Amino acid sequence: MNYSNFKYVVDIDSLSEKDLNAQGYYTGFPCVHNHVIRNTTNHWCYHCVEKIISNNCGFNINFLHADYRYKFLRLWDQVDIGNWEECWTYKECGNTKTKRVQFPSYRSFYQGQKSENVSAHKVIYQCAWGDVGNLFVTHLCGNKHCLNPLHLMSSWNRASPPANINPFQITFDADALLLFGKTKFQNNIQSLFKKDMRSTITHPLDVTENPEYNE
Repeated sequence: MNYSNFKYVVDIDSLSEKDLNAQGYYTGFPCVHNHVIRNTTNHWCYHCVEKIISNNCGFNINFLHADYRYKFLRLWDQVDIGNWEECWTYKECGNTKTKRVQFPSYRSFYQGQKSENVSAHKVIYQCAWGDVGNLFVTHLCGNKHCLNPLHLMSSWNRASPPANINPFQITFDADALLLFGKTKFQNNIQSLFKKDMRSTITHPLDVTENPEYNE
């Protein structure tokens, strides 16, 4: 069984573009969580992979990047959210439709357009877990219509997901938005998320070779 390779770089956010390239990274289009450092081969987000490897599934919609925030507000409003162990599907179509949605992606960096068709389950994964670039996202539950982030995984996930999504804030809050704006102005966005990260990094099983996985 292969393992995904994550290369940790000390003080990566302070490196020049030349030094980033030497480490196999580049500064690209911002991910949903406001990170910009990506892998040069598969375009996954460096800080998002740190989050996924820590087995942290959670997000606050108020802290998402502005290019994604309102899109996710509308998308989450369409999801029939149930218990953590249940499959979640679209309110209007249940288990009868696999949907693609217009969202930014790593390709926005060089294509010059902010949105493209992306599978809804991958977009949901990137909101709750993190941006995995061109890697695949699959359903642990076997239900290809499921949008429960705890039922979704990429090659970076551990074998067992957490028991719940924490935080799980899918509505706007004025105080949180003000806090995000202030923090962004101070160029200290990472401080909003570091408390959810663990100090050690492990290497989850690589599951990208499974032919049933689809982006």
